[in-house]
Amino acid sequence: MPLVAALLSSALAFAGDDDVADARRFYDVVSYHLDLTVQPDVQVLSGSVTVEVLVTADAMDVLELDLVDELTVSGVAVGDSAVSHQHGDDRLVIALPEPAGRGARVVATVHYSGSPQAVNDFDGFHWTETPDGRPWINTSCQTTGAHAWWPCKASYFHPEDKPERVSMDITVPDGLYAVSNGALVEIVENTDGTRTFRWAHGYPLETYVVTLNVAPYVVVDAEPLVIEGIDEPVPFSYYVLPSDLPKAALQFEQVPELVHIFSEAFGPFPFPESKFGLVQTNFWGMEHSTAVAYGSSFPAWCELHGEEDPYAGRNRDFDYILVHEVAHEWWGNAVSTNNWGDFWIHEGFGTYAEAVYVEHTQGRAAADEFVTRMARRLGSKSRLFRGEGVDSGEAYAGVVYFKGAAVLHALRHYVDDDDAWWRSLRAFNMEFRYANASTTDFRAVLERETGKPWQQFFDEWVFGEGVPIVKGQITPVSDIAGHRLDVRIENKGSGATQFHVPVDVSWLEGGVRNSARVLVTPGHFEASLPCRSEPSEVRVDHLRRIPGTHSVVVAASGV
Repeated sequence: MPLVAALLSSALAFAGDDDVADARRFYDVVSYHLDLTVQPDVQVLSGSVTVEVLVTADAMDVLELDLVDELTVSGVAVGDSAVSHQHGDDRLVIALPEPAGRGARVVATVHYSGSPQAVNDFDGFHWTETPDGRPWINTSCQTTGAHAWWPCKASYFHPEDKPERVSMDITVPDGLYAVSNGALVEIVENTDGTRTFRWAHGYPLETYVVTLNVAPYVVVDAEPLVIEGIDEPVPFSYYVLPSDLPKAALQFEQVPELVHIFSEAFGPFPFPESKFGLVQTNFWGMEHSTAVAYGSSFPAWCELHGEEDPYAGRNRDFDYILVHEVAHEWWGNAVSTNNWGDFWIHEGFGTYAEAVYVEHTQGRAAADEFVTRMARRLGSKSRLFRGEGVDSGEAYAGVVYFKGAAVLHALRHYVDDDDAWWRSLRAFNMEFRYANASTTDFRAVLERETGKPWQQFFDEWVFGEGVPIVKGQITPVSDIAGHRLDVRIENKGSGATQFHVPVDVSWLEGGVRNSARVLVTPGHFEASLPCRSEPSEVRVDHLRRIPGTHSVVVAASGV
């Protein structure tokens, strides 16, 4: 058995049965510093990553990180000491000079190089060229893991371990500009004709939203964003190819309103000491924190100039990439899931934020229609919770977007108290900002802010399967017993789960509109709503806010 493998076997014995398979649970990451050189002409990335960790196990003999086998490790040091390492099966196991006990801090530096590549036109490390033939390099690794291009404890496997801070030095050939997360500390002009861009982000974040971007970018420092709840204006910069500068200037006029809407709904922009940043990329888009990737079509420019928008379907209601990826600054970047079974905390909340934007810009009815169209994409056995012990790739699916947003839209309807609803969303974001949360955490905040129990809702809609199918009729009746509305409904689920569904009925009595909510239980349901006089203009309100197939009609009056 090789030395490092023997050390790993020894270290695993300290952890107990629950952790035997994963030595990455022996520590929490404090910080990462990436010092990288990008050579576009030969498509080589080289340099080092320094990681500081806090030991959480009783004893730790090795430090285990994630790194794909395609990249080559040339050396590892712990502190000032060179140490042995073993690299295989996309894991890097580093032998510590001496065992580290609980509470100790370990600093390791990994020197590596390689030519990370794109998996497709969206995922991976993209070595491309601008239309005029200059280097254009971007990263996107949500579905591959950050370890596809740098050594780390990848949130692809461990979303619960967000480092407290990340910094990156990027050295590139002269004439190119390098962008990463956080604030630009300095640009160093090197004697060899290269330039080093030093970036620092002093907030926790998932590793997959750490980003590297290199191109002949034009840098626009726009008017800083004035945001209620933040003392100083937030720097707003965007980084685009020179040929697309006019398009970006027009499209990004929407940013101040967008940030205002999300700040009002979910709490002030979470990263004011870094920046609000947009980076033009050679792929569609990604929620890289404070350096949001934007590779869309500048639809405002297309509309103004009569040009075809290749993403017209997705841009029907707004610039999809701009709105959706910016929403992730609140959902996914500030508040992150602590397990990928709850992936909807990233993508469901982020997609629901799109509906919030539609409501603020077009009205509540437009938001209802927007979510109704989305909910039609749900399968009869769709399940929002993605399971226990899954990694990001296993959990990722369209359902976390569409059902996640539709469930939140429905939950607001169930709550039936907008003040409590918005208070709950804002409290959830602010209380778990820079940390990790679960569906249970969200439910606890909601129950506190509304003063009502919600476990049944979450059991059915988050952990259950499918959607309800509600069919029936409401009959106005006036007879010897008085005036009433007879409700007769069949309520079944499209899959194994049965749902409790609120049905809101309103009617006129003597020119005054009355309303009542009936909580329809699964199966055959009957109820009568008493009226003081003969009811007229009976209607069922807002049932389309609930995902599923529904048809509740108003029958002719009965005697």
